[in-house]
Amino acid sequence: PPQDGYEHACAHTEHGNEFVKKAASFVEKLIHVEQNYAKELRKLCKQYKRKDEETSKYSSVRCFAKLVTETNDLAGQRELVAEYWQAEVLDQMKVVIKDITAERKTHMIEGAKRINELKLTMDQLDKAKKHYERASEEAENAQNALEKADNDPNSTKAKIDKLTQVLRAKEAAAEESKNNYILQLENTNLKRRLHYNSEMPQVFQNMQDMNAKRMERFSSLVTQCAECNRRVFPVVNTCLDNVVQASAAVDPVKDNQLVIQERKTGYPIPGDEEFQQYGPKKINRRKPKKKVEPRPDFSHLPPEQRRKKLATKVNDFDSQISKATADRTAMEKMQNVYKENPKLGDPNSLGQSLEQTSQKIAALTEERDKFAAWLQEAHDSLLKASQGQQGGASPRPSPKNKKKNDKNGKSEPVPAQKAQAAP
Repeated sequence: PPQDGYEHACAHTEHGNEFVKKAASFVEKLIHVEQNYAKELRKLCKQYKRKDEETSKYSSVRCFAKLVTETNDLAGQRELVAEYWQAEVLDQMKVVIKDITAERKTHMIEGAKRINELKLTMDQLDKAKKHYERASEEAENAQNALEKADNDPNSTKAKIDKLTQVLRAKEAAAEESKNNYILQLENTNLKRRLHYNSEMPQVFQNMQDMNAKRMERFSSLVTQCAECNRRVFPVVNTCLDNVVQASAAVDPVKDNQLVIQERKTGYPIPGDEEFQQYGPKKINRRKPKKKVEPRPDFSHLPPEQRRKKLATKVNDFDSQISKATADRTAMEKMQNVYKENPKLGDPNSLGQSLEQTSQKIAALTEERDKFAAWLQEAHDSLLKASQGQQGGASPRPSPKNKKKNDKNGKSEPVPAQKAQAAP
């Protein structure tokens, strides 16, 4: 008899288990993709990350540095998502597969047991029926043989008595097989009712519950997959907000002014070109210009660059003088403490250190004043050049070296300086 789609139910539950395995394979590969993506992001950020760019004076450079930094942080969030998926989704899917496989095996064993029990009962009924049919046929044959002997005038009484005994035995055997058949039929019908109304429906219900539980757990894990992604959204949004803030802080005008201040030379605007008389070409016997050597007052630099360099030196000397002065003040206080309480130390032990510090301060002050004088000179030169440009374009200096008299009446060549335009 048909088992009301039992084989189809078994096949469906197997397909359901394979479906979860397929989903687990997808999540596993998805984790691998996320890990590789994060790895490539970190590798890319490492190639472009420069520590000095984060503190650059140019806002556009700082903006790019922030983009690289936040992208590296985003890579970390993708790594977290991969870890969440591994622990909270993939591992749990493997548990579901294991549980469903074991439970399905239990239900299939139970179903196979019920089917085998019904088959065994049906086989017993078929056997009892065939035995009853054979016994009835034998009793009928014995009855026919007895009737034939009674109608035969040649039959002896002994033969008739023997056939009568055989008939009674066959009738008794037929009656017994009939009773056995009736009893087996009742047992079989009872088993069939239990099988189709109770036992197999329970097996199907168990499979249905198992399948529903599988789908519920699968649905929950898919939701968890999305929640793992959603969990990093606050940090991701913060990273993106930081990038937007950095881009909003880009100031093109200020960056351009920084470039101008850094690169401008301070040279005066060049004058007009002079008329050159046509004539035979003369051999240029001037010696090639030698490379300008650095000078202590930075006069080898363009005017504006010289002023910045001198200002930096003056600020450095101010810092050194402030530090040395603070050290001397501390030693003087300590010396006074020693004088008030000789047990703490010898006041004379600080005398040499105080003397050295005072000498250091004097030397630094002298150097500072020297550079300050050069700085004032640079300021005056730039101011004079600026006033000259406001009054009109200054004449272009002659390409030949000019001569000027020094205090001893000797002449000293002054190299002509080429004008450099500010970027």
